[in-house]
Amino acid sequence: MSRWPRILVNGLIFLLLVALVAGNGYYYLKYQAAQAIIDELGTMVDAYRLVKERYVQEVADRQLQQGAMEGLVEALEDPYSHYLSPENYEKLKIQVTGTFGGIGVIMTLWEGDIVIVDPPMPGSPAAAAGLQAGDIITSVDGRPLAGLTVDQAAELIRGPVGTEVDLGIRRGEETLEVTLVRDHIPIISVRSQMLEEESGIGYLRISVFNEHTGQEVREALAALEKEGVRGLVLDLRRNPGGILKVAVEVAGLFLPAGEPVLHVRGRDGEEQSITTFDEPLCPHLPMVVLVDGGSASAAEILAGALQDTGRASLVGTRTFGKGSVQTIYPLGDDGAVRLTTALYITAGGHFIDKEGIQPDVTVEYKPEAEGDEQLEAAVEILRESLS
Repeated sequence: MSRWPRILVNGLIFLLLVALVAGNGYYYLKYQAAQAIIDELGTMVDAYRLVKERYVQEVADRQLQQGAMEGLVEALEDPYSHYLSPENYEKLKIQVTGTFGGIGVIMTLWEGDIVIVDPPMPGSPAAAAGLQAGDIITSVDGRPLAGLTVDQAAELIRGPVGTEVDLGIRRGEETLEVTLVRDHIPIISVRSQMLEEESGIGYLRISVFNEHTGQEVREALAALEKEGVRGLVLDLRRNPGGILKVAVEVAGLFLPAGEPVLHVRGRDGEEQSITTFDEPLCPHLPMVVLVDGGSASAAEILAGALQDTGRASLVGTRTFGKGSVQTIYPLGDDGAVRLTTALYITAGGHFIDKEGIQPDVTVEYKPEAEGDEQLEAAVEILRESLS
């Protein structure tokens, strides 16, 4: 063999040896990482085996596995992170798309209670049963709701269409027991009306952010414009949040394209800015936003963006302070894990989580008052700006 072919062959052999060593090194490091995880879980495996072999009754593998996953996430002591069984994961997917088997109410967490936000949806089981906005749901099928999140309470209430669910209700000093039959519930997240035709003040209420909310807001704004709206009260009170990208979409109806709506800070400390992406539908419409302690998550993002950019004033009371991002990771058992993976920061750089947003004008809610003093304050601000 001549000199150059020999050099070429030797070079190729050398490169193959380097690749083989590097590959083995990679797989060896992967093996070490896997072995470290196995070593860390050794005690858990021992406990699993003891329960399987020594517990007085046989226990299904699935029950033990799901219980272990629930306990793993609950150990984080984060009310927004939890394991979703296959059944509950399916219910969550149905809820997000905007139709499910339920009773026709939107709920929020208010001072530790699960409270019905708005009047029940027309024609729903809740409407037929006479449930009202402000009713407190204390139990579902005999299970107390104290200490549960809105999501956990909703999981108990939802179920197959045609099945019954028993609710404990507190209305002022009165307690009620109500049995409802679940039905298909299309979630209508937006309602609107003209408050004052003479001054042109309109009202737009968003009760939750689901996949249909953006389009519903567009349609509501178009209808109000036909009626001559000149100023808008945007009501986000008792709105528990929903889909973040939909809140950004709604913000884009009022803010210029490319305007920061929020920043997201992850585990590594890096921040990502999320901006509007379309030309606004109502860039100059005077606005006042109503918020309270039930305004949370995506509702706080929208309110904070409108406040920080100077696009609108906020009226009401400090918001809930739920400023964390949850990511859902599907699992092999058709369930999922929902984990807090980042924190929200408003467009102006303010942390929301556990802090909330302070309104520009504080007006306390007084249930004993004849009218809605917060709404009246917002209308008065708009009257002055329009005069």
